[in-house]
Amino acid sequence: MTKKHSWNELNERQKSALTAIYKADQNAEKKEKSRWHQGKDRRPAAAWRKLTYTEIHGNETELHKQLREVGVIDNGLGSTLQSLERRNFIKCDYVRNTFNEQELMSIELTKSGRAAARQGLGESAPKRRPKGELKEKQWAALVAAYIAKDEGLEWDDCGNYSGFSFRWTLLRLRDYYGTGKGLVEARSRFVYNSQLDRSDREYTIVITPDGRKYYEENWQQYKKIYPNVKIRKPASF
Repeated sequence: MTKKHSWNELNERQKSALTAIYKADQNAEKKEKSRWHQGKDRRPAAAWRKLTYTEIHGNETELHKQLREVGVIDNGLGSTLQSLERRNFIKCDYVRNTFNEQELMSIELTKSGRAAARQGLGESAPKRRPKGELKEKQWAALVAAYIAKDEGLEWDDCGNYSGFSFRWTLLRLRDYYGTGKGLVEARSRFVYNSQLDRSDREYTIVITPDGRKYYEENWQQYKKIYPNVKIRKPASF
């Protein structure tokens, strides 16, 4: 059985290095989440968890900065990283840049390393969202659809529906598990444009019967979870 290592067995230098790597890892995660919110594709963790240590074109990397600030970038850094790698707290990778023959090092924090760093910093791991629980933006979209009734959420020129992204918010509601048509569905209709003397197709997102049921059964629970989302009480309350 593989021995499970902990924060307490590290010396002060190793703790400083692990803390610096953890901070760089968390900053990378925040940056990746920011990409998602901008509508960019989600990438596998392997694509962004590996943190480049070597300075690139004279620009300091986030990992290098964090290690520099805790004072571990010296002749002993290699042995410090090796001690963390032996404990399965990090994984080091070396790739030779064929352009200038420079050896590039990257460091990836493992789950064990992340847990050890959190132990040392007194932080708790983020709680997993219960299965089926909507995120705040998804809940806000369902509230808006519930209030809009059959009029639905209207498509705008930015590709959203009443300000909600179809790809990152409404798609989750449309494909909500355990329902026939999801919590919302896409509809289209022709609306006469008197100025152009023609009928144009208009797209909307409308709440489904399952969506109304879900809202009316769970609005009190979500009111506590997301108090900043303005809701409408069902008529029976």
